[in-house]
Order: sequence, then C-alpha cells, then structure tokens
Amino acid sequence: MSKKPFRKAFTLIELLVVIAIIAVLIALLLPAVQQAREAARRTQCKNNIKQMGLAAHNYEGTYGRFPTAGEGLQLGNPYNKGLFPVSFYIQALPFIDQAPLYNQFNFQFHYSEGTITGNAKAAQNKIAPFLCPSNAINAADTLGFGLCDYMPIAYVDLCPGTGISLGTGAACKAGVRDPVVGGTSWGSGKDSCFGLFGNRIGDTTDGTSNTIAIFEDAGRTSLQTVGGNYLQAQLIGGGPGWTAANMCGGGTKTCPNRWADGDTGNGVSGSPYAITLGTSQGIINQNSTPVGGPATCPWSTNNCGPNDEPFSLHIGGCHALLADGSVRFISQNIDTDTIRKLCDRADGGVVGDF
Repeated sequence: MSKKPFRKAFTLIELLVVIAIIAVLIALLLPAVQQAREAARRTQCKNNIKQMGLAAHNYEGTYGRFPTAGEGLQLGNPYNKGLFPVSFYIQALPFIDQAPLYNQFNFQFHYSEGTITGNAKAAQNKIAPFLCPSNAINAADTLGFGLCDYMPIAYVDLCPGTGISLGTGAACKAGVRDPVVGGTSWGSGKDSCFGLFGNRIGDTTDGTSNTIAIFEDAGRTSLQTVGGNYLQAQLIGGGPGWTAANMCGGGTKTCPNRWADGDTGNGVSGSPYAITLGTSQGIINQNSTPVGGPATCPWSTNNCGPNDEPFSLHIGGCHALLADGSVRFISQNIDTDTIRKLCDRADGGVVGDF
C-alpha cells in the first residue's frame, strides 16, 4: 500500500513575512490612492468655480452687467465699504439650474427671515457647486444655512508702494494692506470687476483675462461685525425681515461663509499684522498652519487665514476665476503686487506671467 506524499505547510515565520510584505505594499499604495482622490476633488473644485464664471457671464448677457460681489467700495470711496443685501450666489442661482430655488426668495426681506417668507428655508439648501470637496475642516452651520467655499472679489486695498502717503507723510509699503489712519487712507482701495452694484464688462479696462473675479476661500468662519457704514445695515438693519436670531452674533454680525450672505464677497487685503511688520506675509494661504491659525494671526481675526482672504485646502495655492471665465491655479508664492494688479480691474499695470 503506497503512502501519500508529504506536503509541507507554511511555517509561522513565513506567514508573518508574507503579511509584513502585504502591509508594506498597502502602506506604499495608500498615499497614491489619497493623491488620486485629492486630484479628483481638486478637479471638481475647479469645475465648481468654472460654473460660477459661466453663471456670471450668462447674468451679464441677460442684464448687461455682472452680478454684485456682495460687498464693495461705496461710490469709489477708498476706505468706506458697503454690503449689498443680496449675495452674488443668490443672483447666480437661475444660471446654475437653480431657478426654482431663486424664485423662493422675497427680496424685500433679509435671507434669514423665515416667519413671513420662505427665505430662511431657501437659504438653508446645500448647493454642491458652492462647496469645494477638498474642504474637510468646516463644521455645518449651527442654524443649518448653506455654506460656500469661494469669494467674489469686492475690492483690493494693497498698497502699490509708489508715491502714495498718509496724511502724516508716511509712505505705504508695496503689498501691505492699506489701513485707515485718522480718517485718511493711502487711497489704494480699488474696485473689482464685479463691484458693489455690478459693473459692466467694459469697466474692466485692464482686460478680462488680466482680472480676477473670484478666489477660492475654503475654511471660512462666521462672525464678522457689521459697522455703521455698511450698506446692508443702512438698507435692512432694523427693517422688515432682520431676524436677529438667525444672524451671527445675535443680529449684529454677518456670516461670510453662508452663500446667501452678501459678505461672501471680500476684499483682498492680506494679513492685518503686515501693517505692523511693514512687510507682506503673502496673500494666498497666509497663516495656513496650524489649523485655526497661529497665536499671532488666528483665523477668528478678520483677514487672517481664510477669514475673508484667498485660501484653500490644496497644496501650494488656490483656484481663481478670471473675468473672462477661465480658471487658473495660482501659487501661494506669487508676488503680492501681481495679486494687486490682478484684482484691480482698471489699474493699467502690466501683469505678465503668473
């Protein structure tokens, strides 16, 4: 009677080696998977801002001017800013296949009003094109309002650093934010292609391919104080539909991360601490680490990190929509004076490559 051949099994050591090899291969593969996923998210983020550009141009084709940025300079005043009662995003709704949602708004009332009108319910919708999928740090709005990760450019108040001085005689430094000192500014506040009331294409005399209309701004917080000089406070503050319970800070503040809020439009100013330092800290993704910002410039402070400034959760820069409808990924190392020229619709400067 023949015996069955002996078959040798894996030893415990061999099994552990195989497991270790598989673990190493998975560890090597995981970053590639994450990079592929982020590449897909980044592409979707780019597509979203492209849709906003198409919406802005379709709006212009219908009404003869761009939508409002939601905020801007009042009558060209270089340091007196205002808020429009309707945001860029609300105006863009009919042009991104959201006409039924647009029709739910009663523009005689604030977007947060929910007793008489359906405004609050409409503004609580989550609109996918307004959100960058790479943004994984924002919490949901405590009152359920829809958020946004992009900022229409309202104005730029970075100093050109040439021949402009304060009433005190102090010269401004190139790329540093223009402060108001004793009621006098350096006069470097300049209008954007959208503006407060919606500019015409012809007003962008630098050319639409040389002017930024919208920047990515993911990670924004709420709670921006509305000063007495803000147009929103003048038009609807204390009037019909001002629902204090739905407003940030009990009705005294705007919410720049809600798509229905006019304060989603922002000026490009740079870090407020650059004024003290006398030198720019960069414009895009400034004070990005740690999450929440350093002690010297926490994100709760206006113009720090994503708080009303160009910012993304991508590596190395953020997306920008040019006024011609094209989208560029702009490096966070770009020269601050180039940013100033790109955001000013009519400065007459030569931008060059960027």
